[in-house]
Amino acid sequence: MKKIFRMIIFSAVAIFLTSQWNKGFIIKLDWTVYLKASLLIAFIYYLIVPFSKLILLPLNILTMGLMSLVVYCLLFYFLANYFSLIEIKNSTFMAYNLTKTANIFISAISVSTIINLLERIL
Repeated sequence: MKKIFRMIIFSAVAIFLTSQWNKGFIIKLDWTVYLKASLLIAFIYYLIVPFSKLILLPLNILTMGLMSLVVYCLLFYFLANYFSLIEIKNSTFMAYNLTKTANIFISAISVSTIINLLERIL
């Protein structure tokens, strides 16, 4: 129970921090939206990602972890498009124009990195 609660808190922090630095990653400033998005991301990272790592282990070994990144991005794409809690759109980052697809990859990398760092620190 403690691990699930920590994952929900880590997900909320990761969503907040990503929305602060990435202007193409938009989430409404409503606590219910943050709670729903945090619950969905925690569910994804707590249940779905470990199963996908186990099933895709040989492919993950061959691609040196790139397959995990693709799985994170696909899950984040479905989260953004089908639950409509998070809006991801084109943006500009350090004079680079990012398409929606590139912004999904960057947002998924950011959220997963923040969650992993928080897990290792705490």
